Amino acid sequence: MSTTVIIGRVVLIVTALLLLVFYLGPRIYGLVVTPSRLDQAVESAGNYNPALDEIVAQEKRTSAALGSLGSMNAALESVLATDSAVSGELGALTAQINDDISATLGSADQNVGELVSSLDSLTTTVRGLNDPVDRADGALSSNIDSMTAILDTVRITAADVHSARLSAEESANDLSGQ
Repeated sequence: MSTTVIIGRVVLIVTALLLLVFYLGPRIYGLVVTPSRLDQAVESAGNYNPALDEIVAQEKRTSAALGSLGSMNAALESVLATDSAVSGELGALTAQINDDISATLGSADQNVGELVSSLDSLTTTVRGLNDPVDRADGALSSNIDSMTAILDTVRITAADVHSARLSAEESANDLSGQ
């Protein structure tokens, strides 16, 4: 190795050491000593202001409450996300039900239309049967009157035949001597 390289390396090492000692040294020392200085400052402040413990306790409660607010915000965001998902699902279900009901109502409308047409046709047929039924009813009424008269005559004849049979039996019994 050449002397210039060695001198360059020595200069670099000395510069690095000087930088460490004069620039980084006080900063590292300040970082190491800061917690103990902070403890001393809190102790001195506690001696100066006796209500400092209450203030610190209140600050801890406030920090805990703020932490709870964070949890509440997270829960609220979760609820809002769930609400959005449910709202989307309800919208999809409503659209599906609407489509199903529309198709069913369209089919029912067609079926009801066919049913009304069939009922109109049946009504026309039934009205066409009214005249023959009325004529048959009239004929049946006159036939019933005739049948009633015939039935009355048959009853009278049956009663006369029965009387004649009884009379014949009595006469036969009288003749036979019983």
